[in-house]
Amino acid sequence: MAGVLVFGDTVGGKLAPASLEMAVAGAALAQALNEPLAGALIGDGLDAAAAEFAGGFTTLHLLEGKHLRPYTARCAIAAARAAIEACKPSVVLFPHTLETREWVPRLAAMLDTGLVMDCTALAAEGSDLVVSKPVYGGGVVAQYVVRGVTRLVTVRTGVFEGGAGAASAAVNKIAVAEPAAGRVTLIDEQKMQAEGGVRLKDATTIVSGGRGLGGPDNWHYIEEAAASIGGAVGCSRPVADSGWVSSAHQVGLSGTSVKPDLYIAVGISGAVQHLAGISNSSTVVAINVDGDADMFTRANYGVVGDYKEVLPGFVARAKQLRG
Repeated sequence: MAGVLVFGDTVGGKLAPASLEMAVAGAALAQALNEPLAGALIGDGLDAAAAEFAGGFTTLHLLEGKHLRPYTARCAIAAARAAIEACKPSVVLFPHTLETREWVPRLAAMLDTGLVMDCTALAAEGSDLVVSKPVYGGGVVAQYVVRGVTRLVTVRTGVFEGGAGAASAAVNKIAVAEPAAGRVTLIDEQKMQAEGGVRLKDATTIVSGGRGLGGPDNWHYIEEAAASIGGAVGCSRPVADSGWVSSAHQVGLSGTSVKPDLYIAVGISGAVQHLAGISNSSTVVAINVDGDADMFTRANYGVVGDYKEVLPGFVARAKQLRG
């Protein structure tokens, strides 16, 4: 068995940005292992996504079937096993998503092979696969040697830079039969109401607020600051847990890991889980009345002061510069 197989992801029939990150990670690993690189997509009506994802692979496997969307774990597992059987890879990479968190561990158990999830670095030492991931709330980075005939890894999104190669892959369409009914039946799928503004995953600028704001009545300071620079709104876990804003805004290991050009943290103490989630940010600015807050250990620039005095001036200046 040889080769690296990279699974991409689709959202609403379109290729998810994380898929291109997986392709870059897979290409580097395949080169280090001196093995071929293949790709795979699971879903229905995949031609458009495949055209975008095809670059750099020797073969792109399309696992198609009406029953593969909307998602169920048993169908995803059946499709993945079909792709693995088709190319017999030594390593399989998946984006670390809510879906793969559910079904990839089950796949590993069925294959009786090694799995490490939510990895941030991949390396080859001879024929060994060595992966790294944060543990203990992001305070320590651990390294693992993954064992097994077909080694499985989920990779944290936002860690690798995405890229597009020439569409050179040979496409192999595989019709996946629907597996026998499981103990879980999908009755209906309802989409949450989309919130306005820029998504955290896509944002190049983020303004986040923490408990230091004092309460939800002061949250407008964060929204106004984010709007003034065209950024996304983020928050710390205590803010989301308290219901000030939707958990969709939560930044950190238990929320969304981000990599903006500019991250402004207002009233956030800097718990290790939050710091780990912003570790790939280019520039971090911290605003806090507590000069000893851990957030200042990660900040490139810091302001020790009352955000109610700092942010209005910041917003006014930002609007002035934007005309």
